Amino acid sequence: MSRIDARIPLAVRDTIDRAAALQGRTRTDFLIEAALEKAERVIAEQSLIRLTLRDQELLAKALTEENVSEPSPFLKSLTSEYCERVTRA
Repeated sequence: MSRIDARIPLAVRDTIDRAAALQGRTRTDFLIEAALEKAERVIAEQSLIRLTLRDQELLAKALTEENVSEPSPFLKSLTSEYCERVTRA
């Protein structure tokens, strides 16, 4: 186990305590779950690859073309990096 200390305004603490009480939980349990949910959401959002509409069309076209050639060293390195990131997530 580890400890995290934070200084927060009294009004914020009171709001957290009220929300935790409404769920029948302790402040600590409430904060841990809320922080974990937010952390997981941030990690998931940062793991997404966002493409413009034009880039999506280019990718779809490239994936549907019949003539497949050996991937370039650059593409192989991108694939390797992607696999590492997905495995860690």
